[in-house]
Amino acid sequence: MNKFIYLFIFATFFVPPIFAKSPIWSFDQNIVLKKDQFYKGMVYQDTLEKPLSLRWTLYKNFGLVVHLNYDSFPYQFILYRDYQRDTFKLELFGNDEKSKNSYLYISFRDFNQKDGTASLWLGISGEAQFLEQSQQ
Repeated sequence: MNKFIYLFIFATFFVPPIFAKSPIWSFDQNIVLKKDQFYKGMVYQDTLEKPLSLRWTLYKNFGLVVHLNYDSFPYQFILYRDYQRDTFKLELFGNDEKSKNSYLYISFRDFNQKDGTASLWLGISGEAQFLEQSQQ
């Protein structure tokens, strides 16, 4: 009976990480933004294009309030630097059976009190691509 328990524990905790796959990043960039400074671009996959804009408006109690507008739909969320509250994940093009799912990740890296700037990391996994618009 003990052999079955050990086999079950081994199969449950040690075998799944062998088959786990890390995401393949089609876009990976660190950005530094001042308060209310926009970061804009287009997310595209095959023939679909969707606009994306990002900015932050408030840093209070170690939380960064981020405003994201993707495909004319507004999102507002708070990111912290601690584990499991530092990243926002958004599915980009829905459940299209023909293509793999693509996701946008926004992670809060650091806040510089002296300069008043926030460091963020943007990543896109899957087939989608990102084209940054030039800042004026």
